[in-house]
Amino acid sequence: MAAEVMENKETKVAVKHDTDFSKGIFGSSDNWLMAGQMAQALSQSTIVPKDYQGNQANAMVAIEIANRLQTSPLMVMQNLYVIQGRPSWSAQFLIASVNGSGKYDMELQYDEKNDKAGKPYSCQCWTMKAGRKVTGPVIDMEMAKAEGWTTKSMSKWKTMPQIMLRYRAASFFARMNCPEMTLGFYTKEEVVDGDFKEYPLEEMQQSVEEEIKANANTEDFVEDVSAESDVEKTEDAEGDMPDFMQ
Repeated sequence: MAAEVMENKETKVAVKHDTDFSKGIFGSSDNWLMAGQMAQALSQSTIVPKDYQGNQANAMVAIEIANRLQTSPLMVMQNLYVIQGRPSWSAQFLIASVNGSGKYDMELQYDEKNDKAGKPYSCQCWTMKAGRKVTGPVIDMEMAKAEGWTTKSMSKWKTMPQIMLRYRAASFFARMNCPEMTLGFYTKEEVVDGDFKEYPLEEMQQSVEEEIKANANTEDFVEDVSAESDVEKTEDAEGDMPDFMQ
């Protein structure tokens, strides 16, 4: 009897853990626990950015983003900034992500132009894919001035216009052609410049209504009141019908 008790005590039950991160950190309880341990360890490091030091929740977010992008959590932490409560990529990270993705046949190229004084004026990002040229929008100093980027406090547009043109052209290219890499996040340069502004639905609806009214008052819109359409005739005919026939 004693021998049986000893044998039972020595029996160990193997616990199977399901830590398949292809399902994401929310895919299973084991994934969540493992991600939590990773986040705790990373948040205790002194070489990660301050937004993650002692903040396990922020570290968990970085791990989730890294898992979705199939990259290193530390890489995300080093390139994901929290500005005004918003996660924002560094422009260099987006450029590196596009160039290293293998999605295109060559790394990002920059078509740059100078103004009459020889100063940087515009930039456009482009690359090639299967013999087809893939381009982003042209970013120029007129746009920068119109959007108010050059008037921001401590703006780099005044001191480093060529670099800022490249950064903005690259971020626009990535957002238009590689949204799966940006995850909907702006770059820190865009957030600082105020590009993240969100317009309430009411303002958007009002803008659309004003545009419709403006278009309706143009000379191109001429209503022919002398000709009655078949639809109007049908409606008039229906209006003359007795109630029981309508």
